[in-house]
Amino acid sequence: MKRRLLASLMTAVVAVTALTGCGSNNSSSEKAEIVTELTQPVSIEMWHYMNGKQAEILQTIVDDFNATNGKGITVTASSQGSITDLNKKVIAASQSNTLPAIINVYPDAATGLINENKVVDLTPYVNDSSIGMKEGIENDFIPDFIKELSQWGNNKIYGLPMTKSTEVLYVNKNLLEQLGYTVDDLKDLTFEKLAEISQKAYDELGIPGFGFDSSSNAFISSLKEEGKDFVELDGKINVNNDWSKEFMQFFRDKTQSGAFRVPGEDKFLSGPFSNQKLLAYQGSSAGFAHINTNGAFEIAVVEVPHFEGKDKAVIQQGASLFVTNDVSEEAQYAAYEFIKFATNTENTAKFATGTGYLPVRKSALDSSIVQDVLADTTSLYGKIYYVANTSLNYAYFTPAVNNAQSARTVAEEKYASYVTGTSDDVEAMLKEMNSQVETSISRQ
Repeated sequence: MKRRLLASLMTAVVAVTALTGCGSNNSSSEKAEIVTELTQPVSIEMWHYMNGKQAEILQTIVDDFNATNGKGITVTASSQGSITDLNKKVIAASQSNTLPAIINVYPDAATGLINENKVVDLTPYVNDSSIGMKEGIENDFIPDFIKELSQWGNNKIYGLPMTKSTEVLYVNKNLLEQLGYTVDDLKDLTFEKLAEISQKAYDELGIPGFGFDSSSNAFISSLKEEGKDFVELDGKINVNNDWSKEFMQFFRDKTQSGAFRVPGEDKFLSGPFSNQKLLAYQGSSAGFAHINTNGAFEIAVVEVPHFEGKDKAVIQQGASLFVTNDVSEEAQYAAYEFIKFATNTENTAKFATGTGYLPVRKSALDSSIVQDVLADTTSLYGKIYYVANTSLNYAYFTPAVNNAQSARTVAEEKYASYVTGTSDDVEAMLKEMNSQVETSISRQ
C-alpha cells in the first residue's frame, strides 16, 4: 500500500489549544508575512455542493458579505453538483492549477490537496492581532469540529467548519404509541430493544421498524462502538474482525425478518418514513428538510441506538471551508475574511436553523435566531437541535484518509449486499471489503 501520506499523518491530531497557541512567527512552515488589507477590489469564487434551501441560505450570507464587508471583496458562490461531482472538479482544477479561492469539501478530500500544498494554512490569519479569530476558535467553536480540522500537522489549521451535522433517530410517534410504546421507552435505546419494537411493527403494521439512511455509517458507527476506526490514519483497516462479524449477522437477521430495511431503490429513507411505510430511521440532522408528513403524524426525535454493553457512537460529518493556493495572496486574505464572516455567531445560527446543520459556535445557542426556533414547539429543527447537541458528547469523526469517500462507498455496497441476502458468506464479504478499501485508499 502507498503509505507516504498516511504515515505523515500519524502524529497529526492535536488539541485545540495547540492549534492556535503559537504565534504566526513560531512555525518555520508558516508564511513570514500575510496580506491583512487590500489596496484594490478583489473578486473570488467559492465552490460548494449545496442546492435548494441550503444554497439559498448560503447565497443570502454571500450577498450580506458582499454588501457590507467594506473592503472591496466580492464573493461568487457556485454549486458544482453533488459531493462526488464537486470532488471530481476540485481534483481536475487542482491538476491544472485553477482552483477557486474557497472550496467546501470534506476533510478526506482536503487531505490530498494539503499533501500537494494546494491548501493554505490559516494559522497566521487566525493568530494575527488585527484580523485574527484565535479566541473564538479556542473558546467558542465546537471543539471536535476544530479537532477534525487539525489532523494535518502541529500548530496548523487548514479550514473552518460550516456544514456540520450528526445523526438522530426520527420516529413516527403515532405508530409507536399504536404499538404500545412511548417515547420514554426510547431513552438510552439499544439495538436489541429497537429490534423488538421493529419486529412488532412488521408483525402488526406490516412495515419495517427501522433502517439506516446511510449503510456506510451503519457499518462504520457499529465498528466505533467497540473503539475501532474504519480506517486509521496510518492506513490500518479495521474491517475483518469478530465484532464486525457479530453486528453484521445481527443486522442481517433483522433485515431478513422484515424488522429492519436498507434504503435500496428509495435511496433515502425520508420518503418511506414520510409515507408511514417505516416506523423509524437513523439519518442526518441536516436531512430533516426532506421529511414531509403533510401533518399526518407527529415526529419524535431521539438519540441514535447502540448495542448493549458497547459505547455510544454517532458520526460527526460534513464539509468545511478551505482556502486554496491557486489564487493570489490578496485573494487568499479575501477568502479568509469571507470564511470568518460566514462562521460568525449570527451567520452560523442563520445557516444552521435554515438548513438543518448544526451551529459551529456554542454562542449561537444564545442568539435570537436559534432561540426563536427553539421556542416554536412545532419546529422539527428545535427537536433535532437538542438531541443532536447532546449527541455531540459521544460523537466521533473519521480520520481524514485520502480517498476515504471511495472506501465508504465500498462499505455501503457490502453492508447492503450482505444484510439483504445478496451475499451469504460474512467471512468472504469482509475479506473482499478489506481488499477493496485497501485499493481505494492506496490510490493517489
